[in-house]
Amino acid sequence: MSDMATIFVNRDRQSLGQFTEQEISNGLQSGQFFPEDLGWKEGMETWQPLSTFTDLPPPGAVTPPVHAMTPAHESAPADFQQAGRIRFDECLGKAWECFKVNWGMSVVATLIFFAISGVVQAPMQFAQPVFTRFHSSSAPVWMMAAAGVVFFFFWLLAMGVSSILPAGFMYFFIEAIRTKKAKLDNLFAGFRRPHWIQLLLAMLVWLVAVFLIAAVIMTPGIFLTATMKSQVPMFVSAGLLLILFVYFAVGIAFVFPLIVDKKIGFWEAIMTSLTTVHRQWFQAFGLLVLVALINMVGVLACCVGMFATMPLGYLIVCQGYRQLFGDGELKRPA
Repeated sequence: MSDMATIFVNRDRQSLGQFTEQEISNGLQSGQFFPEDLGWKEGMETWQPLSTFTDLPPPGAVTPPVHAMTPAHESAPADFQQAGRIRFDECLGKAWECFKVNWGMSVVATLIFFAISGVVQAPMQFAQPVFTRFHSSSAPVWMMAAAGVVFFFFWLLAMGVSSILPAGFMYFFIEAIRTKKAKLDNLFAGFRRPHWIQLLLAMLVWLVAVFLIAAVIMTPGIFLTATMKSQVPMFVSAGLLLILFVYFAVGIAFVFPLIVDKKIGFWEAIMTSLTTVHRQWFQAFGLLVLVALINMVGVLACCVGMFATMPLGYLIVCQGYRQLFGDGELKRPA
């Protein structure tokens, strides 16, 4: 068997890509691949675990990697799945199976997520009324300025953590459903450099975009409402703004995990998420609505049910993410 032979690798019915025998050997040693991952190459009748590939070269040998696409005649079997299509039944099934195995760690991660979010939000909630009271009273200017600085500091802190922590929370569930083993340290993956910088930049771009879009759409509506003495232009502008907001909110739903999981910059993550989700926007929207309904059930159960429904919902979304973007190297949209 030639060292340049191409081996397709599949994990949990998701394509990891195609690799040379040398890359497979090195990957098995480094942990990139698992012995139970399935492999296939031309001439094989069925997929086989990588542990059964006994003629792989020893790890560490240098062999030129294969980066070109495999010729058409070297096609994989029919059950070889490429990422790119959301399948609701698989999202639900894999999410439930993963939750049953990792429910304890998932609940702990959710408790930590809520605890950190509450601790960060509490000072801002306290500083806001203090700032308002000083601003509306005859207090000295320096006291009003100090109250404003304190409020602004805690507001920035809350916004920063609200951008970084959810990315790690989602990455925790991506890795859990990918490897079938939840690791608590993945919850804080967003705080690692350079992820936290890219996450903050992504959030900043989103806030600026929302402000600019709202200004462009609502300004004519406000002007026409004042001129025509009718509320119709305002309602039309508000409806258009809502449609655009929902469209783009669904489109960027996977920006944070793309930054942390694929290790790419904020702008590439934004464009990749928008372009990929646009092709299956209604499926992605339906998946997010389904998760929202599941979480609503948890809220109705005296909010305690959220500690079960929220992890399950995240696992469903994360499986949808894997189906759209795969587990291997990021496949850039055309």
